[in-house]
Amino acid sequence: MSALKHILIATLALLASMQCGAQAVGPLVSITAAEFLKLPEDARVTYVAGVIDGITLTSYGYSLPDHDRYIRCVRTLALGALTQRTVDWLRARPSFAEGAASAVSQMLGAYCKEKGLR
Repeated sequence: MSALKHILIATLALLASMQCGAQAVGPLVSITAAEFLKLPEDARVTYVAGVIDGITLTSYGYSLPDHDRYIRCVRTLALGALTQRTVDWLRARPSFAEGAASAVSQMLGAYCKEKGLR
């Protein structure tokens, strides 16, 4: 793993830990959508991979009923394609005011529904 990826992962972990006590309700926002769009491509891919891993781990760990359908849907696209779809989704919604992880999640929800994989 490159040094940039290590730095990005450490930074995201630090930001997430700092946000834990500051936000009582709603999703954790480690980076905004605007900040995500400013990241270099490899950092965006790493971020999307982390969101996918987090959702997958949580849905599996809590035995959520949609876990298998979610996995089937995510596996229909390569990580680079998921990242590009997230970028395109955000650029089509310039007033989106939630965090980047929420954008990944909402993009996937729309994609899976459109493909009948939900």
